[in-house]
Amino acid sequence: MITINISNMNCNGCVANAQKALEDLPGLESVVIDLQQNNAVLSGDFDLDEVIRRLTEAGYPAQAAD
Repeated sequence: MITINISNMNCNGCVANAQKALEDLPGLESVVIDLQQNNAVLSGDFDLDEVIRRLTEAGYPAQAAD
């Protein structure tokens, strides 16, 4: 499991848009986005750089959590 921080999410619509940006990502098995914590927990065998790129392009800048 990998946790990433996501910026600019203000509502459940933002969460839905962020999930949609990742829905067909190869190797991504699950994603749980937490609006209150402004983060997501992802599992699977996927390209983290692609996750960050897709979320950023959707308007939600993301970065790997420390």
